[in-house]
Amino acid sequence: MGCSVKTIGIGFMILWAVFFTCNRLDAAVPGLTQAERLWLTVHDGTVRLAHTPDWPPMDFIGETGKPMGMAADYIRLIEKKLDFKFHVVRVNSWNEMLDRAKSGTIDVISAGQTTQARREFMNWSTPFMNLKTTIIVIKERQGTLTLDQMQGMKIGVVRQYAVGEFIREMYPYLTLVDVASSSEGIQRVSFGELDAMITELPNALYLIETEKITNLRLAGSTGFELNHGMGIRRDWPVFSSIIEKALAAITAQEHKAIYAKWVKLETPRFYQTRVFWYFVMGTAAAVLLVIGSILLWNMELKKQVFQRTEALRFNEIGLEALLAINEKPHESIQDIIEFSFQQMLDLTQSSFGYLALEDQDGITYVVDYSHPASSQRCYAKHQHTGFSGDTKGFWGEAVRRGTPIISNDYPGSNPQLRGVPEAHKQVLRYMNVPIFNHGKIVVVVGMGNKETAYNTSDLRQVNLLAHGMWRLIQRKKAEQAMRKSEKRFQDLVENSPNGIAIVQDNTVVHENSIQVELMGDLNILDPDSDNRFHREDLQKVKAFYEQIIHDDLKQSELVFRFYPSDARRESPDTMKWVTCIATPMDYQDRNAFLLIFIDMTEAKKLEHLLTIQDKMASLGHVSAGIAHEIRNPLSGINIYLRTIEKYYQHPEKSGKIDSSIQAIRSASHKIESVIKRVMNFAKPTEPKFDLITINEPLKEAIKLTRFTLIKKGITIDQNLDDRLPDCWTKPLRGGKSKNSV
Repeated sequence: MGCSVKTIGIGFMILWAVFFTCNRLDAAVPGLTQAERLWLTVHDGTVRLAHTPDWPPMDFIGETGKPMGMAADYIRLIEKKLDFKFHVVRVNSWNEMLDRAKSGTIDVISAGQTTQARREFMNWSTPFMNLKTTIIVIKERQGTLTLDQMQGMKIGVVRQYAVGEFIREMYPYLTLVDVASSSEGIQRVSFGELDAMITELPNALYLIETEKITNLRLAGSTGFELNHGMGIRRDWPVFSSIIEKALAAITAQEHKAIYAKWVKLETPRFYQTRVFWYFVMGTAAAVLLVIGSILLWNMELKKQVFQRTEALRFNEIGLEALLAINEKPHESIQDIIEFSFQQMLDLTQSSFGYLALEDQDGITYVVDYSHPASSQRCYAKHQHTGFSGDTKGFWGEAVRRGTPIISNDYPGSNPQLRGVPEAHKQVLRYMNVPIFNHGKIVVVVGMGNKETAYNTSDLRQVNLLAHGMWRLIQRKKAEQAMRKSEKRFQDLVENSPNGIAIVQDNTVVHENSIQVELMGDLNILDPDSDNRFHREDLQKVKAFYEQIIHDDLKQSELVFRFYPSDARRESPDTMKWVTCIATPMDYQDRNAFLLIFIDMTEAKKLEHLLTIQDKMASLGHVSAGIAHEIRNPLSGINIYLRTIEKYYQHPEKSGKIDSSIQAIRSASHKIESVIKRVMNFAKPTEPKFDLITINEPLKEAIKLTRFTLIKKGITIDQNLDDRLPDCWTKPLRGGKSKNSV
């Protein structure tokens, strides 16, 4: 009986506790059912909830390991209203949290944007954080940006965040780069590795402020608003209902307080607050307290101003160092490396450092071997190619991660001193910065043993100087390559056996010595101004030049004749034959034409001699006809001479001597004509043209070959029309000339 009474008493106490709890819950969260209250009692302290570890100020893990941010405040407010405790599970990233939610090892996600993919494994509550997303760029990029203006830019988004999914769906032509966290993305924009970063507006303002990044700005809104609610496992509809009622019980004042705590877009002045007026109307002690508070606040403000001023001064020093790198005349690439390296050491106030370049031989060390009180430094250089393995303890981790690394407790981060040279065994702190070019590490810079701790400002300064050094090295290489190319071009042009000229904007901008020797000051670009061109070639030279003027080269080769400036005009012996070949080219990054002049004078002379040889060969074929043409008049001359001799002895018949003499004269003229025709045919002279009747040379040719044709049984019937027009040709003696040229 006693046991029964005891049991009844315990049950009564439980019922009283449940009743008391229900009454309190009804007061904080109205509308909860009996089943929902019982569910909370059974699962108190067992519901596994995960916070996003690196999403400030919305949700992150503070330095003490405690969840902080807007989402954490909402969770604590819900716990208070439900008189319920979550079991917080630590995760390392948003990706890990999603994976664990899918596998069922966590029950609740503190805050997130609902998407179609996420609804497959979680129920999502009514959103309680509505956040706009913004575009972050460096200050040098002017103007306001929208997503449709960002084609060709490298844009950072946090891996598996909803904003990235939205942009990929709505703007598939944009180039998105996944980063592990918003902090990493913003730092990569600051270092120039990304063109822009997209994240929530409060997240951007918080990171820029807390990390003191001074070279970034907000460039515009994406137009995409994130509405974050709690994620709850799909098989807990009761708990989903409880969370909805708890969220509905949060007052507007409570929402406003959480937002005001973490999203500070504008800080009111002290005299605009109620506290100021309360203090003004308070007692004298309160006034003194306010004055003391103001003085402390002013001291803190001065401290912050001093820190900011120092940061600005430090940035100015960095910019001056970068300007010095660019303005100093460097004789070689090694000179650029050593000067830039010294600037990095001085700027970071480091005792030693190292510098490795992927495509340049040499890792340069600067080691302080002297007493700490001495400022003397000893410089040593280790010659290696690329990232040498003997210093991997310095740069290996930075290269592996692809991100800058600071270790202000180097013995703790590398207790075994792996890969550390003997001269650097006393490394207290160090900083490592990899430099990227098209996604590939090209430079690794390390600074060590600064008297104070390294910070992100040191990283930015070294990153800026290293990028400037790398660009200057590339420019120096390009200049060296250009000089070599120009020298090869000059050697090729000057040693060419042909004349070469370059025409740009209708002006001869370059010509070699062979061209000057060949043509002198002959103005090929203005033929009308120079009378040394052969009159028969003048028109085609002008047409060729017109094509060059209008950049419409249809004829790439031209043969023309001209007379040197000191030569006698119209003399075949002084005239020069030239072949000009024109080719479009790029000269000093502008369009131009390459003209090659080939002296063909000797070739033309040889060609003329070959023509004469051909004529002599042809003359051999008609020699029989020529012999016949000469033999017949000679025979007549002999006959007429005997007749004269006969008549000379008989004076009474002397009257017939005159006719014999006329016959002899006629025969001799025929012989002379045949000889001159043969001489003119074979003589290598410049042709002179006459306007003649075409029938005359035809008749002469028939006479010349008559004997040969008769021997071969060939007869020719002549039917020549006397009304044929005259033509220009080189006539033989006896032709009917009309005009001469």
